[in-house]
Amino acid sequence: MSGRAGLLRPDRLRVVDKPFAWIPFRLIADGFFADLSDRAKLLYLFLCLAANRQGTSFYGDPRLRSYFQLGPTEIELARQELIAKDLIAYDGHLYQVLSLPPADRSVPRRAGTPPERKVGEPELFADILKRLAKQAP
Repeated sequence: MSGRAGLLRPDRLRVVDKPFAWIPFRLIADGFFADLSDRAKLLYLFLCLAANRQGTSFYGDPRLRSYFQLGPTEIELARQELIAKDLIAYDGHLYQVLSLPPADRSVPRRAGTPPERKVGEPELFADILKRLAKQAP
């Protein structure tokens, strides 16, 4: 194993850019966020919050389900979606939030134009959080 011990993708180690942020603005600006389902957005943001400095986290499916009230299939679909979008790596036990793919792989957006959603109308992140909070028991 080359690189830093325990990393799935040492070539994609997250770095702290100025200004400090663990969730890069490019996630929104380049259209990554708009192209994710709500369950994938939720899992991605949770992993960003729970991960260590290198982007790794050991949260298992039972614990994730307890936080989100999502079933096993929904967690798996969210995980596969994030892997397919090249946003996370997962080996069955360890997650790694990856640096965002190069800009040329992203969806360009015109400044000031909200991203189009495949289902429904554009939605603010704050509105998603409010909706999810209302669904919680």
